Amino acid sequence: MPYAYRKSERLKKNSDFTAVMKGKRLSFDGLSLFYADNEIGTFRVGISVGKKLAKAAKRNRLRRQIRTSIMKALEQYSLGYDLVFVARRELLYADYDRIRKAVENILLRSVLRTRRRESANP
Repeated sequence: MPYAYRKSERLKKNSDFTAVMKGKRLSFDGLSLFYADNEIGTFRVGISVGKKLAKAAKRNRLRRQIRTSIMKALEQYSLGYDLVFVARRELLYADYDRIRKAVENILLRSVLRTRRRESANP
């Protein structure tokens, strides 16, 4: 069964989003990732797609595709990070495979890279 978000793993408040956006940032292939450590021990995820990109139906579709990609990429990990994904115009008309690859690549370049280093050093 694939990983699914619980309510405790979602970023909802604007103050949570802004706090994470003050942390580290990485952009790749039409997707920006802001991330910061948290003390919870699990991921908390927020997704932002701006109103300037498209109308609500396309924004919601893109948000669902990003959410599904994140769930598949993070199902094996349980690090303590807050993640905010910000979609850019390049992903608006991309197919699902490109979105999935963008999410996986940006996670491997940032948060999950630290996980591999920790597991390599006992």
